Amino acid sequence: MTDVESLFANAVKRHQAGDLAGAEQQYGRTLAIDPAHVDALHLRGVVFAQTGRPNAAVELIGRAVALSPDFALAHYNLANALRALGRDEEALAAYRRSAELKPNHAPSHGAIGALLRQAGRPAEAVDAFARAAALTPNEAQAHANLGSALADVGRHDDAVAAYRRALTLKPDNADALVNLGASLHALKRLDQAFDAFRRALATQPDHVEAQVDLGAVLQDLGRFEEACSAFRRALELRPDDASCHVRLGASLQELGRHEAAVAAHRRALELRPGYADAEVSLAVALQELGQADAAREATTRALAADPASARAWFVRSDLKRFAPGDGDLGAMEALLADGASPRSEEDRIDLEFALGKAWMDAGDAGRAFSHLAAGNGLVRVSLDYDADADLAGLAAIARAFTPDLPGRFAGTGCASQTPVFIVGMPRSGTSLVEQVLASHPDVHGAGELALLGEVIARGFPHPYPNLLASLRPGDLGSAGDAYASCAADLAPSKARVVDKMPGNFRFAGLIHLMLPNARIIHCRRDPVDTCLSCYSRKFAGRQDFAYDLSELGRYYRGYEALMDHWRATLPPDRFTEAPYEDLVDDLEGQARRLIAFLGLDWNDACLDFHANPRTVRTASVNQVRQPIYRTSLVRWKPYARHLASLLAALGVETYAAEAE
Repeated sequence: MTDVESLFANAVKRHQAGDLAGAEQQYGRTLAIDPAHVDALHLRGVVFAQTGRPNAAVELIGRAVALSPDFALAHYNLANALRALGRDEEALAAYRRSAELKPNHAPSHGAIGALLRQAGRPAEAVDAFARAAALTPNEAQAHANLGSALADVGRHDDAVAAYRRALTLKPDNADALVNLGASLHALKRLDQAFDAFRRALATQPDHVEAQVDLGAVLQDLGRFEEACSAFRRALELRPDDASCHVRLGASLQELGRHEAAVAAHRRALELRPGYADAEVSLAVALQELGQADAAREATTRALAADPASARAWFVRSDLKRFAPGDGDLGAMEALLADGASPRSEEDRIDLEFALGKAWMDAGDAGRAFSHLAAGNGLVRVSLDYDADADLAGLAAIARAFTPDLPGRFAGTGCASQTPVFIVGMPRSGTSLVEQVLASHPDVHGAGELALLGEVIARGFPHPYPNLLASLRPGDLGSAGDAYASCAADLAPSKARVVDKMPGNFRFAGLIHLMLPNARIIHCRRDPVDTCLSCYSRKFAGRQDFAYDLSELGRYYRGYEALMDHWRATLPPDRFTEAPYEDLVDDLEGQARRLIAFLGLDWNDACLDFHANPRTVRTASVNQVRQPIYRTSLVRWKPYARHLASLLAALGVETYAAEAE
């Protein structure tokens, strides 16, 4: 063996043993004798890279590559050194050359995927990670990397499969569990997402992202107390996480703790001044507290920090009235005109609805409906909604609630007089009626409670409306007691507690059986005005029927048929109606009638409902803080030519004639 070969062999031996200093010395002695020794150049460069000297590594490995252009491993290690220096484009080229020379070298494909993903080229990253995973089918991280790239391009079903493969190989991989949960969350498989995050935390209790994501899925499950606990735990681990403070604030808002929510959003802004999302969330909280001016100021700050924030524009559009020539109109139109500006489909939807509302304010029906049609269309294609099945469900309720049921089960429900239900279509005046009633000192307006649906789901052995065929008197009493107890706990000092969930119109008959002394107020408004108002809103909750004019009209007819059934079935001392137009024409007369219907003495505060400082969480938050106004009557006529499919679905000849 020559001196050069002996020196090089000794260097390799030291390198393999982890003696980097000795290896560097011996590689250097080798190169002193043979400066063109490719392997010594390459491996001494690797030692430099391993000891934190990437510039020197690039110089030496680059010389090796120049001497031996087809040396695949040298290209790979050169790429590693270039990547350490942040020279990513050069690194990517070197990784690609390595993969060309040695196609089955999985690390090269994995590194290509990582750089492409980092560069915002996720579709290309998927191909590279897929190649790496195919070459190393038993390596958990390769499948986890592929899952992340698939999630980046929205292929969440495929991402779930990749993460599950990774977890089969390494079940305690907390990061893979968190990413699996995120994709399941995106697919709205909430219970499975919840399980994934819990497994991640069982494996790694201090995993902050797992805590935050757990809180987010709990929010979507409506378990807001638990969501707050998850966010607070995350903040114990990372107290300066501004985005987590915003998430905490959102859950606090859902729980009605608005002052605490405002404090959480303000804390986020202390930690990250100019944080647009925190300013927007603060604006929403302030709006619900009735502080409209402060809310507008928050949106102004949000847009100063991030002029392209679609959510800020959406919230701002609800806080002001637009006139022709308003600069905000041009700013929002410019964002949509620049196809790259909306950062997501949700952003585009927010901008379309904001502009629809703004152009309606400004009196341009054509522009308004152009944007409303676009926004509604984007929402509709994202929904798995079967209009025929929904209408069949409404008809099934009427068939199941036979006229004999109230007599058969008389006296079996809960006798409480506390609950009051306001029902009807969204945007039919339910918020106005609640605000009038809640201005009475003996009435608490609880807003839109999910409570009734939860009580029905827990309290009966069969789903609604099938449960009506197998009712047991004890079930009615227990369910009524459960609802009345929870409602009374919301305001123990009040004689009446109002639940303003419009969709409870489906349950009106069962409400009467469970709570025979409860009052039910059905809010009605001109059908076309109601439907137009629905179509012009992006709802926070699920109103899947509202995003297509024809489906909306058909749904209204199904709702109307069910309300005809309740009107004929329920006793007039427990079921009454509140036509919106009558409230506008005769507020005092209608308010006195409704207060009497609740069994309460009249109070003049009901006429000053707009001055009531109570928190309002509804799409009508701004309207209920204004005195009665008539501009919402027959609102649809300027838009008649855009409503042909709605009018046809409603089947009202007079409307159709006026639309021509």
